[in-house]
Amino acid sequence: MRPRERKPTSVFLAAPLTAVVLAAMAVYSIMAIRPAGSEAYFREVREAIEALPVTIEGYRGVDRQPLAASVELLRPNKLLQRQYEHPLTGATFSILVVHCGDVRDMMGHYPPVCYPSNGWDVIEAEGESIERSRGGPIPVTRYRVTRDDGTASFARVIANTFVVPRADSPLGRDDGVLDTVTRTRWSSGLGAAQVQIITDAQMDGQTRERIERAVADELQGLIDAVARPREGEGEQS
Repeated sequence: MRPRERKPTSVFLAAPLTAVVLAAMAVYSIMAIRPAGSEAYFREVREAIEALPVTIEGYRGVDRQPLAASVELLRPNKLLQRQYEHPLTGATFSILVVHCGDVRDMMGHYPPVCYPSNGWDVIEAEGESIERSRGGPIPVTRYRVTRDDGTASFARVIANTFVVPRADSPLGRDDGVLDTVTRTRWSSGLGAAQVQIITDAQMDGQTRERIERAVADELQGLIDAVARPREGEGEQS
């Protein structure tokens, strides 16, 4: 019964947490200019995000509606905001996956920038890797953030990674990887993706590791879609 008693806090926080991130990202949005012939590429990336499973490790996901202002200003190719809940324990975690059509829209828009601007304190940031049962490890920065609204305190752990259109090295744990694709109009115009796995800071380490690995195992389709554009899409200049 104890997990059920904690459920309102987790459910209350998950949607607002991702919502403020989206709002912060939207403030700095730049309209994307897509290279000619990239429609199929963007469609495949969208489909890869939409294909992320609704059930992971026994947790059932429910999509949350992003803020209209975030969608209007960010103009994402695809944005997925989903909260997962375990039917027996009531434990929850969330994922935020966004692909912007211009890599510049993603610059500087990740946890150490967005969360503090919305009242959260980043108290820890550590570079790590999430091992997968298939495929190589995914580099992430794991942020621990806290917030006190005067009546209650909240703490979350966010595993964050970026995916960019580079077949040789598509993953990065911070926005430094975005710099590698801003050097040409072609790669910049193909955009970038960001993935956040958000868990309660009180969750035991083994459970968090199992959830992060399960989510990471499901990201290969997205990584493949973003990393390897179809031949002939766009022209390097």
